[in-house]
Amino acid sequence: MNIFSITGSEFFKALTGKYQNVFVDCLEIIYNSYRTELSYGIDKEVLVLQLTNYFDRNSLADIQFEDGTEVFKDPRAKANEFLRKLKAYGWIEYEFGNDQRAKIVMPNHSITIMQAFSTITNAKEMEYQSEVSAIYSLLTNENLYDRPYPQIIKPVYDRTLALFTELKKLNTNIRKYIDELTEGQTPEELMEHFFSYNENIGTKAYHRMMTNDNISRFRNTIVTRLRDILNNEAIMERAVIGYRNIEGENDNAEASDKVIEIITNVIGCFNSYDDIENKIKHKHSKYLKSAVNRAKFVFLSTNNIEGKIFTILRNLANAFNLEEEYDIYDDVPDDYCRIFNMFPQSFLSGESLKTIGISKKIDDVEEIFTPQTISEDAILQRRIALKEKNQQRFSRKNINAFVRALLKDRKEINASEIEAHTKRDMIRLIFISIYGRDKRSEYIVLPKENFICNNGFTFKDFTLKRRAKQNGS
Repeated sequence: MNIFSITGSEFFKALTGKYQNVFVDCLEIIYNSYRTELSYGIDKEVLVLQLTNYFDRNSLADIQFEDGTEVFKDPRAKANEFLRKLKAYGWIEYEFGNDQRAKIVMPNHSITIMQAFSTITNAKEMEYQSEVSAIYSLLTNENLYDRPYPQIIKPVYDRTLALFTELKKLNTNIRKYIDELTEGQTPEELMEHFFSYNENIGTKAYHRMMTNDNISRFRNTIVTRLRDILNNEAIMERAVIGYRNIEGENDNAEASDKVIEIITNVIGCFNSYDDIENKIKHKHSKYLKSAVNRAKFVFLSTNNIEGKIFTILRNLANAFNLEEEYDIYDDVPDDYCRIFNMFPQSFLSGESLKTIGISKKIDDVEEIFTPQTISEDAILQRRIALKEKNQQRFSRKNINAFVRALLKDRKEINASEIEAHTKRDMIRLIFISIYGRDKRSEYIVLPKENFICNNGFTFKDFTLKRRAKQNGS
């Protein structure tokens, strides 16, 4: 059966859009209000008052839905409108008693969804031992075998599915913590994850699974009892009758196959427990080993050369991520260059492999090489040449300056208007187009459809415009 044939096509609209959190809050208020009632129905005026208090406390801004033009300002008006929306979406229904007072009720599918929400947000852990003990007790209680399907087989099947679902969730949660461990973390974050893991998984669920709640203690008896049911014709006959009465199955052979399938599925779950347990143990051990190794690396890395270089490079990476603030892409500061000027340091000690000299012979000093002198004019010419070479570089800084000069008195200019007589001019156009797509440039590039042919080059024309300055920049 299609889910929307039960809920209606607009049921999930309440969980989307800009007011989804408000809808969920309202649904929780409605759902929690039923706890003191005899049924999932409550007087409309009582709910309107509770929702009005909610909107009044949260001081929400004016509300206007996308499919309407009316703006709701008053808390009571907001409460009534959200109730109207929830009714239209199929989350609630109205019932009228003999006194014609309206009651708001939640249909079955809404109650089921709210229960699921509660399970997700509360994240309660299953006590494995209570589930296994209940399954064990059902199968070993001889008084229940007069109606084996409703009193034994069906509840055992339901509890087994719930039990192994929780075990698989435990397996998944351990994998989640391993994935988080692979991300770059500081020592403080690493230890926080480590203790969080031990508190939420390692100490609680995993510890219980391996000690008090160990399923292996009950498994043999459970599997043996289930096989006894399959081999007992009288019990199976009563089970098939029970299945037909409860599940509404008219075909006796079909009912028999379903009962056998249910029992064998439960046996299969308990037989697969060793595999699940081994996977959980392996991931638990893997996490602890990874945590210890990473902790050693992080805490010791700052006390050796490799660690110091790692710290320097990490700080450099952080600085480059803030290039707009420091503007380090234009000219690299000398401070960064000096980082990589490494000089060997050595000294002689009693542990040195080199023998310490006792006496030293003093010889005549050889003639020192006299470097060729360079005139001041040559030095000046060299500096001018280097300056001109730097000015001719196609750096972002130079390209921005070039475009700034082009747009001095104009709002925009086409690339086809820029003089291009040489190959160098055409290469400059390429860099102008490339840098214009970067948010750090002072201009933007808007492509055009026509093509330009110039000095043997063909390129698609584009328009240059000044980039609008961002607020706070």
